[in-house]
Amino acid sequence: MSAAEAHRQFELGVALHRQGKSGLAESHYLRAVKLDPAHAEAWHLIGVIAFQADQLPKAIKQFRQAVAVRPGFAQAWNNLALALKAKGEFVAAREAFAKALAVRPEYVEAAYNLGILHQQAGDAASAEQAWLQALQWQPAHAPTLTNLGNLLRMLGRLDEAGVPLQRAEDEAPTGDSALNLGLLALDQSDPARARALAAEAARRDPSLVDALELEGVAARLAEDVDGALVALEATVAREPRRGGAWFELGLARGAAGDWHGGRAALSKARGCDAKSARLAWHSALALPALPSDASEVDAALAAFGEGIDRLRDRIAEAPPSDLSEHLEAAAGVAPFHLAYLPRDPLPLLARFGDLLAALVARALPALAEPPAPRPAGGGRLRAAFVSSYWTRHTVSRYFAGFATALDRSSFEVTVWHTGAGTDADSAAVAAAVEHFVHAREGVAALARRIRESAPDVVVFPDVGMDPRQQVLAACRLAPRQVALYGHPLSTGLPTVDVFAGAAALEPPGAETHYCERLVRLPGLGALPRRPGATPYPVPFRARAAGRPALLCPQNLSKITPAFDRTLARILAASDARLFLFDREGPLSRRYLARLSRAVAAEGISLDGRAELLGSCPYPEFLGAVQAADLVLDTTWFSGGGTSLDAFALGVPVLTTRGDCARGRQTAGMLDLMGVKGLVAVDDEAYVARAVGLLADRELHRSLGAQIAASTDALFDDRSPGVAFARLLHDLGGIPT
Repeated sequence: MSAAEAHRQFELGVALHRQGKSGLAESHYLRAVKLDPAHAEAWHLIGVIAFQADQLPKAIKQFRQAVAVRPGFAQAWNNLALALKAKGEFVAAREAFAKALAVRPEYVEAAYNLGILHQQAGDAASAEQAWLQALQWQPAHAPTLTNLGNLLRMLGRLDEAGVPLQRAEDEAPTGDSALNLGLLALDQSDPARARALAAEAARRDPSLVDALELEGVAARLAEDVDGALVALEATVAREPRRGGAWFELGLARGAAGDWHGGRAALSKARGCDAKSARLAWHSALALPALPSDASEVDAALAAFGEGIDRLRDRIAEAPPSDLSEHLEAAAGVAPFHLAYLPRDPLPLLARFGDLLAALVARALPALAEPPAPRPAGGGRLRAAFVSSYWTRHTVSRYFAGFATALDRSSFEVTVWHTGAGTDADSAAVAAAVEHFVHAREGVAALARRIRESAPDVVVFPDVGMDPRQQVLAACRLAPRQVALYGHPLSTGLPTVDVFAGAAALEPPGAETHYCERLVRLPGLGALPRRPGATPYPVPFRARAAGRPALLCPQNLSKITPAFDRTLARILAASDARLFLFDREGPLSRRYLARLSRAVAAEGISLDGRAELLGSCPYPEFLGAVQAADLVLDTTWFSGGGTSLDAFALGVPVLTTRGDCARGRQTAGMLDLMGVKGLVAVDDEAYVARAVGLLADRELHRSLGAQIAASTDALFDDRSPGVAFARLLHDLGGIPT
């Protein structure tokens, strides 16, 4: 009679439990176990109610009672494990999951939960094994597929991650399944696909704020800054405590040229997540992509110096467990725009270089000291070239020949490509060198791998452009380390021995511009290639509406406020129309607003006098250069690849001669070709010369003809490669 009444009380409790009346349900379960102490289901459901109320000790006690009276009660073992895990008793939880799996073979839910436990305990390998076991029993279990895919993604096994994540999407398409595939696409450097998946996730689940944030991040990485700003502003409006979204909004505002707004967003992010190393580095090193005036330049440089001091103190105080996070953070941000701000960057670069070296000394002490040189008789000299830009890029265009032209009888060359993708140019480099390694691991693992390959000399073509390179160069990966001028200013690093500059670019006394020992290679100090495309005719002159067409093809960030005034004076003194390239919408609009102020100071309006040309394929870019009446070079940071393009087409470029190599690139090319009349001595002469060349078309044609007849001096001079090989001989020695 007691057993029957206990069962009746249990059934009443279940009915109430299903109605959400857990308090009343519990009273019936308690009556059931009082009548029948061996009623395992009642003990179990009392534990479930306690667990749902976050009463963990009580839940654990009831679950233990359930399995005590029925040791084969698999679900109770599973829930006991969940309660123990929630209480932080991981060892006991693992044992309880093992019991659940032992009493019920192929218990998918227990294997799934065990994987979560292993992941939370930091045991990725065991988590993966548990989930693989669950999928053997139930291949279409979407939660397990999702967790396994996300685990593989976090481990960097991106290709493998796509398989379970896509299966989860196929089995149970939800907003989250699309979101997870979108996050994977972002990690795979496919922002367009990530953005499409984010939109699909939001369509399926409009409440999914993660999808809105992903859309903003993907838009920013795809260089759609307008789209990024819209999505990220909406994200923080919906969830103001979302630190990651504030961080991304700070980056997007910075890309739009809004330095103050970017810093404000990063400050908001710090309020949400003060411990983030990535946030700390980006906040400290934020620089304006387009300063509004000289005062903003000075304020930004002062803030940058203060940021270095904050990071130095933070690294010195950081526990060892935090150092790897700081290392990856440092590999994610570079002071790229420091070179474009019209001030001497060397003092700040040197302080930044010391900061990176100090970080490496703490985080990777085995890589902080140079390895011993190999003894004589060790074979060919091993030269390693490390860059993210062994693709169609100015860096590869200038310096790939240094790697591919080295004599294999004397050199064993390894090219380390750290960029995301490859193309026909990288395939050509790979075919021409002995070893080509496409390395995609984290910066610490990559640094160890390069050092373990035992190079005699490591060559960094472009420190300062891709932030990963600055951390790698802050390590001692070889007895000797060399920087090339893919980013034409000092690395600032005490770990780089030599800066290989160009005799045509470096002025007398340029040794004081570098932390490294400056070595001047002859000519351009590079082996640049001619343009690899034929100009495509563009209706450029028609767009000038009958006026002379001025073209300034440089990145807008290279244009200083002082050069705005130069452009304004040229427009005021001529009837020309100015064309610039629009690479990022908000930045371009901000620049036009700044230029309009300079033009207004000359008493004219910018309306109808300036136009932004949209991004276009390379042949169309060349067509625009060829069709321009005059190409204008920027003065503080002059053109490199763009000037090579113009000269290869026989197009004159007006320039000046700066105090440092970065402001002398175009002038150095003209010197090598022996072409006079295109290097102005100052801003006044620059304006006068521009107006004169627009008026004197015969002189313009004559200069173009001189250039067209002289480009061999730029593209066919092999002496820089010979001198570079000799430099490597001198640095590393050819073992005999």
